[in-house]
Amino acid sequence: MSSFMGLEIGKRSIMTNQTALNITGHNISNANTPGYTRQVAQLTTNQPWHTPTLISAGGAGQLGTGVDLKTIERMRDEFLDGQIRHENRTSGYWDSMQQSLARIEVVLNEPSEDGLRSVMDQFWQSWQDLAANPESEAVRSVVAQRGLAVADVFNHTYRQLSDLREDVNASVKIQVDEINSIALQLKDLNQQILAISIAGKQPNDLSDRRDLLLDQLSTVADISVFNDQNGMVAVQLGGRTLVQGVEYTSLTTTQDRQGMHMVVWEDNEIKAQINGGELAGLLDARGQTLLEQESDPSEYKEVIPTLISQLNAMAKTIAMKTNEVHREGFSLNNRSTVADHTNFFTMPDVVTGDRMVEWAEFIQVNSSIYNDPKNIAAAAEPTWDAQGNEVNFGDGANALLMAQLKHDLNSEDAQVQTTSIALPADDFSFDVSYGSRSYTINITSQVSWADLQTAIQTKLDTQFGGVFSVVVSPETAGAADKASLKISCGNRNFEGINNFINDSENYHVMRVQDVTTDDFWRSLAAEVGVQSQEAERMVENQDVLLNQLENKRQSISGVSLDEEMTNMIKYQHAYSAASRYITVIDEAIDQIINRTGTVGR
Repeated sequence: MSSFMGLEIGKRSIMTNQTALNITGHNISNANTPGYTRQVAQLTTNQPWHTPTLISAGGAGQLGTGVDLKTIERMRDEFLDGQIRHENRTSGYWDSMQQSLARIEVVLNEPSEDGLRSVMDQFWQSWQDLAANPESEAVRSVVAQRGLAVADVFNHTYRQLSDLREDVNASVKIQVDEINSIALQLKDLNQQILAISIAGKQPNDLSDRRDLLLDQLSTVADISVFNDQNGMVAVQLGGRTLVQGVEYTSLTTTQDRQGMHMVVWEDNEIKAQINGGELAGLLDARGQTLLEQESDPSEYKEVIPTLISQLNAMAKTIAMKTNEVHREGFSLNNRSTVADHTNFFTMPDVVTGDRMVEWAEFIQVNSSIYNDPKNIAAAAEPTWDAQGNEVNFGDGANALLMAQLKHDLNSEDAQVQTTSIALPADDFSFDVSYGSRSYTINITSQVSWADLQTAIQTKLDTQFGGVFSVVVSPETAGAADKASLKISCGNRNFEGINNFINDSENYHVMRVQDVTTDDFWRSLAAEVGVQSQEAERMVENQDVLLNQLENKRQSISGVSLDEEMTNMIKYQHAYSAASRYITVIDEAIDQIINRTGTVGR
């Protein structure tokens, strides 16, 4: 009986060491497989037998029955996995933000000779040159062309930022689809792992695939992972379960009228809370949608929308300030004693609906200016008398005022807010703030712009004692429905609404305040640069941290070819020894069976 036991021990040793060799080969073959976890054969002694003996009552008692393969263990540290996934969300966020800011820097193109700042400098310089040579058609043409260049840069920069926002918005949809794809795969893997675990086996390779997907998902969004029963995992995103065992809830997007995607849960269309990862970085860069579920104020950083708003503020400031000065000047083609009252830059058309006017998108040089530069109002006084004689040629005072706008601080001591009206004017009111004082000016019905100007001037004189001077003038000659309201205080002008017609609320876009447009743009470009540097620094820091954590994980889970070669030799020698052991037992059995009792034959 003991001989047959010996054969069983040898057989088990061969089979166990053969399996250990297979595990070693599996490790070696997957040494470079992403997400693979080293597997180790856990050997243990087999259940011993109690064998009666005839030699003595106190014999050996239990005899060993050889080796057994208890488990094939995955060398994995769940604590390190949790740390890596926690840092993945931060790394993914800053990586996404850094890419967006890098593209914004390319769009702004500052500092450079081709950027907006350089183009504006050339624009203001052309007015300075015109002040010195007000009758020169060549210099006037340069002014017109420099104005076109300013408008083109504003238009181009606006389009690029808008296109960038559209690209980021498309990436939001792509990331949502990726989350759904990973969630579906996790659900399927949970189901497979459940079936194998119930059968009492270890789904090591399936667990590796699932852990790799969890690492990828933690980079895209902020997730929490919990171990479930029978080897399954549950995944939560934004406080709601994304994957639970063999079930999952998918995400989708809903669009506002601008096509911006808001991430929602597909089953109830409630907005999903995204607090980290690449998706959060995209949302911070793109900004919120116009849908009702969005919070006010925005929960996002609004990187690109803020830049577009600031660009619009600059375009509006330059257009309105330039037009204010230009309207009070006289051109070479103006043979009257009344100022031209024409704008250098065209004012944007009123946009219906609740969309704000995108000044940077629509700013253009007045066609009458670039078609005939003689229409540039460079003079501050009439250049022709009533008889058509030249009386004030060489006057470039208005052009000089235009050049000085470069250094204008755009400060306003008073602010005017009006509603839109149409002639003949209905009764209306507007608010004027001056220092700590604020009054509501009520105007009764007027039949002409001149009457309206007189009525407003009278009301302001009554309330403020002659502090303000009012000018209400048609935007273009003969316009019956559009006019500008300009209220002056000393050498400062305060714009109210730019035309008294419906939807004038669309003109309520902020302007540059208490700083020159040049400094405002410098500050804007510098802020983007600082944000980009911060993002780069955070990306580098996270890379260092994740590398350290990954090195720790690889020290536990990674495959060392040297170690596996050592194990291969160890198991190979054990296999050979077991084979030799079986040979010895076989010879012993042969001796007993075939040679015992053969003496004397």
